[in-house]
Amino acid sequence: MTKQEFIDKLKSALNGQVPDGVIWENVRFYEQYFEEQRAKGLSEEAVCDQIGSPKLIARSIIEAEKHETEFINDDRTEFVDEEPHPRGNTHFSVHTRHLPGWLVLVIGILILMLVLRLVFTAFRFLLPVIVPVVLVIIAYRAIKRFISGA
Repeated sequence: MTKQEFIDKLKSALNGQVPDGVIWENVRFYEQYFEEQRAKGLSEEAVCDQIGSPKLIARSIIEAEKHETEFINDDRTEFVDEEPHPRGNTHFSVHTRHLPGWLVLVIGILILMLVLRLVFTAFRFLLPVIVPVVLVIIAYRAIKRFISGA
């Protein structure tokens, strides 16, 4: 089988089963793969033997796309890798979960309470130092006014 025959069979098997973008990405990947292997000295027939059946590859791509569609419909996020993966499909999914609003509120309140506790604890330890310093400053200003006014 030649490179063009492989690509045509892959496109035919994927046509109507997955979005056009997925077809284009996979065709681009296999075209690049053929070129890389040809640069290494392999014939198109040897590369086809190495890769395997385009129909089997198409079936794997279709199944992977079905699973990704289920994940996307499950309110999960899809990312497309710009670098093609040597095994074929260039998509992967990152599963994200959203916390319920009430839990975010509870966590926020707990963090606020922790911050306030730290502030008041620091204030409690600094109070014995702050009060005398403030009293000394007030006394100094009073004495300064008294001396300058007299």
